[in-house]
Amino acid sequence: MRTTFPRKKFGAIVFLLLCSCGHAFPQTRHTVEITRTDFTKEAKIVSTELAVFGVMLGDSIPDARAKIEHAGLKLTAPEGRHTIIANDGTELVGIRVDGDKIVLLGLFSAMVKYLAGDSAKLFSDDVTSPDSAVRLHLLGREDKRDVEHNSIGMVVTCSYDKEGIRLIRSYSRYGDAPTVMHLVPPARSR
Repeated sequence: MRTTFPRKKFGAIVFLLLCSCGHAFPQTRHTVEITRTDFTKEAKIVSTELAVFGVMLGDSIPDARAKIEHAGLKLTAPEGRHTIIANDGTELVGIRVDGDKIVLLGLFSAMVKYLAGDSAKLFSDDVTSPDSAVRLHLLGREDKRDVEHNSIGMVVTCSYDKEGIRLIRSYSRYGDAPTVMHLVPPARSR
C-alpha cells in the first residue's frame, strides 16, 4: 500500500527549510547611495551601508568596475592602486583591496561636487579642528582624534570607529592638503 505525502505539509516543510537557510526571504541590506542621498541625515550611519557610485565595502573589483562604468566613470589601476576617475581625469575615490574584497574607499576632495546635501561640508578646511561646528553638527563627537607630527607638519585624523568613517587632513609647511574621507569597516560592537 502506497502512502502519499500531503502537498500542504510538503509545501510547509519546504517553506520552513528555505526560511531557516535564508533563501525564502533573502535579507537585503540598507544601502545609501551618497551621491543621491545625504548620508549625514540618516538615523544610523554605517560605512558598510554606504555606496559611492554603487560601489561598497566588500565588493569585488570586477563588480566595482561594472558599477563604476555604469555610472559613466572609469576605474584605473596604475601600479596596482585602484582609483575611480572622472571623465576629466580627476581622481575621485581611491580603493584599497584585501584579497578580492574592497576594504577602504578613500573619497578625495573632488567628490564634493558629487555628494548630496550637507555631506559635502565634511570636506571643509576646518573639519578636523578640535571643535569643528560642521563635523559636530553632521557626525557628532568623534571616537578618537589623532594628531601625528612629522618632519614637515602634521596629519590629523578624526575617527568614527563605530560608523567606519575617518576624516583626515595633512598640514604641511609646504601647503595643506585637502580633507580626505575614508570609509572602512566599522569597529565590532562588544
